[in-house]
Amino acid sequence: MTINNYLFDMDGTLTKSRSRINTKMLDVLRTLARQGSHKLYLVTGSDLAKVEEQIPFTALGNIFNLVFCSNGTKVYDYSPDPDNELGSQEPELIHSVSLLDHYSQEDINHIVSVLARIAANTHTKYKTGTFVEWRGSQINFSVIGRDCSLEQRENYVKWDKKSGERNKIMQKLKEEFDGWGLSFRLGGQISIDVTRSGWDKSYALKHIPANPKKCVYFGDRIDYNGNDSDVAALCGRHHQVSGPEETEEIIRSIYLQGGE
Repeated sequence: MTINNYLFDMDGTLTKSRSRINTKMLDVLRTLARQGSHKLYLVTGSDLAKVEEQIPFTALGNIFNLVFCSNGTKVYDYSPDPDNELGSQEPELIHSVSLLDHYSQEDINHIVSVLARIAANTHTKYKTGTFVEWRGSQINFSVIGRDCSLEQRENYVKWDKKSGERNKIMQKLKEEFDGWGLSFRLGGQISIDVTRSGWDKSYALKHIPANPKKCVYFGDRIDYNGNDSDVAALCGRHHQVSGPEETEEIIRSIYLQGGE
């Protein structure tokens, strides 16, 4: 079956974590987008503000058919409106859901309180700030804090690989919230994504007008409990990558040389 739909994670796949995309990656994505009837989609756990910090606005519109934020539960169309001569710089939000559609504010407060207690009781070397980040359809939780420096992030990545801390925390959360209909997945390098069951990245496939078997997914967390695993399992092909360099290499060697 011909692959002509390309789905990409952002952090650790198209960019280094919380970093700007480089020009080489932009060039290879533009080339892929212009090849045949290919369609490209960005599927990230990050919110729109972080996406636009890392990928230029014009590139989002020129390269990707749709941009899926918060694991696909917020869908944006960056295509310019031909009837708008002023050229609005605002993407169109075409789909959105929220945890508050299914949980009361009291429920959300309880979830946040549990997460804050876990962060307070861990023995992580560094604790910075923004341990809990509200994303509407998702709560992003990090025991080191999203305000950590690159050096602190790298230190935590080593610690997590050695201790399995995030996997242990996820197991505690699954027990604490048994019956709540919540899902917990490793998010990027330092966090855990808390969302409603079924609101993982495979949710994006609901808004992609193609057979999932004609899709290929690129992500750095396709491993067990990773937040790329659910969508990758449904696609016709997937590539687990170690970083943007490997993503670029795979695109050039397989998809830009007549491989598909």
